[in-house]
Amino acid sequence: MANDSYRVDLDRLDEVVKKLNNVLKDMQSASGKAKSGTHLPEGALGKGFEEEGELRKTHDELKGFIEQRVLNKLERLIDDLQKKTSKTHGAYQDQEQNTSNAMNKGHTSSQNKYS
Repeated sequence: MANDSYRVDLDRLDEVVKKLNNVLKDMQSASGKAKSGTHLPEGALGKGFEEEGELRKTHDELKGFIEQRVLNKLERLIDDLQKKTSKTHGAYQDQEQNTSNAMNKGHTSSQNKYS
């Protein structure tokens, strides 16, 4: 029963790491689109009206906000989570191997001791 009280599914952790990698790739793609796919050239909104320059300026400010404050922060957050999850996976995997080795050593030495 003590064996069942704590169990980490390493396959699930590995799956989470892979999914986070995919999310990070998608975020980088979105970030690239936000940088290059949302350019608003002069005259795209029309010409000869007073607010055109103000609209382009506001567009550029909002674009910068989305790139810096939203997408970059999300990318860093997801990257950090992926790295920590991967590190956790490795630590549990190492501990599982150490426990297995210790149990095998104990099993082997007890067989020799009583044989």
